[in-house]
Amino acid sequence: MFRLHWILALVILTAAGCTTRPPVSDYPRTPSYAITSPQETALGKTLARSARAHSDQSGFKLIPNGSDAFMMRIALVEAAERSIDLQYFSTHDDTTGELLLETLLHAADRGVRVRMLLDDWNLDDFRAGVAALNTHPNIEIRVFNPYSTNDQSIFAYVGNAFSRRDQFTRRMHNKALIADNEVAIMGGRNLGDEYFGASADVNFRDMDVLTAGPITGKISNSFDRYWNSAESYPVEALNLPESDGPEIARLREELRRHWMEVKQSPSGKRLYEKSLTKQLQNGEVPLVWAKAELAADKPGKIEQPSDESDSKPEIKLDQLVNNAQAEFIIITPYFVPLDSGVEWLTSLTGRGVAVRIATNSLASTDMIPAEAGYSHYRRPLVAGGVQLYELKSDLTEPSHRTMFKGSSQSGLHAKLYVIDRRDLMIGSFNLDPRSINLNTEQVLVIHSAELAGQVVKMFETIVSPSVSYHVTLEGGADSGLIWITQENGQEVRYHSDPQAGVWRNVTSRFFSILPIDDEL
Repeated sequence: MFRLHWILALVILTAAGCTTRPPVSDYPRTPSYAITSPQETALGKTLARSARAHSDQSGFKLIPNGSDAFMMRIALVEAAERSIDLQYFSTHDDTTGELLLETLLHAADRGVRVRMLLDDWNLDDFRAGVAALNTHPNIEIRVFNPYSTNDQSIFAYVGNAFSRRDQFTRRMHNKALIADNEVAIMGGRNLGDEYFGASADVNFRDMDVLTAGPITGKISNSFDRYWNSAESYPVEALNLPESDGPEIARLREELRRHWMEVKQSPSGKRLYEKSLTKQLQNGEVPLVWAKAELAADKPGKIEQPSDESDSKPEIKLDQLVNNAQAEFIIITPYFVPLDSGVEWLTSLTGRGVAVRIATNSLASTDMIPAEAGYSHYRRPLVAGGVQLYELKSDLTEPSHRTMFKGSSQSGLHAKLYVIDRRDLMIGSFNLDPRSINLNTEQVLVIHSAELAGQVVKMFETIVSPSVSYHVTLEGGADSGLIWITQENGQEVRYHSDPQAGVWRNVTSRFFSILPIDDEL
């Protein structure tokens, strides 16, 4: 009888979820676009001289440090005069999230137009703040591909996870912050403490890039395409709490109090000591000038059948790598190449291109299902000549946290690709089926030996024996895998996933037998 009740409940949920997402036309909204004449803003005027000296090029600065990446975002918001556009997959109502909201609120108060486009997937702890902020006359928030609209019950919402799973789980993975259509930050970081070195539990190793000049206009054009698309809904469409005057006043006071507390902390004092806002406004942030391209998926990708997906980042990466002569470096946290990817990468080694990959280990990953899928392809990759490295966890003892949350203090989250140490690709794109076929992604392709060299230097640090495991074959072609590392100055060898603990190994084996590699 107990089993019958669960079957009936699943049938009800599935039937309830068979309704389609309401069309965006049911929720009136006004199209809007990036500001014109950005060169007339303070940021534009500051960059004008350098831009004229580097015709057809854009300026870039890599941001590998988490706290620097957060401070640069705050500085951009504070330096903006006319507009701020944000597009993010994941947002959290934590220390850094509240600080960013406070800064955005101050910008809106001084007349800056703020547009926030957020994915619906991980919006739960941010909903109250979103509802309150959206009432500000200079702030507008939209949500991408929502399945929690006002006219859907909880049964319909949960049912969608079963009956419309393909569309329900296809998300906007893009990440960008744009100030005055003149300067932007793109990369792998979402908005949350774990991406900015501010979490006590998990901190990701990631990379952003500051952009200035012509390429920023292309990032803005991509943002506008998403902002005005049929997949982006106004906040009014969601099941959010009503926000009245007292609620907004309470939020403002809470943010103000939080801001004052942080300003007195060592991190807060460092934020103002650096005066990044003034450095940006005075043109004192050093930039590397180079030619660049933006490869961005269209928002309608999530409506296409996955086997017909047109992945702009994948197409661009394929073009670059097909012309590689010596080396292809990959840094990606989630790496599920499938058989076709193994064939592609080993064909490169077969013609003399060194393929070197750094990814998470089972101990350091925050997503065990993806790691389980990746484990199927390690041996054929290594046997085919690929150099494979897995990042260690910072924890000295195995963790017993849940399977979906990070148990490492320092997992890898950057998505970087370097071809022949001359071309760099950076953005939100992982080398896995989810990035290629399901989610929307965007990347910058920067043709700069200098920036590519900076990433190569970072890669060499990541794959050093004290930081990572070198995954290779123990003996001949028919032998098993072995993990080689260095501990206390001595070489150590493991014959199975090191330092992961029993729970993670059991969980990984469970997911590895499921036929879900195409969705990871």
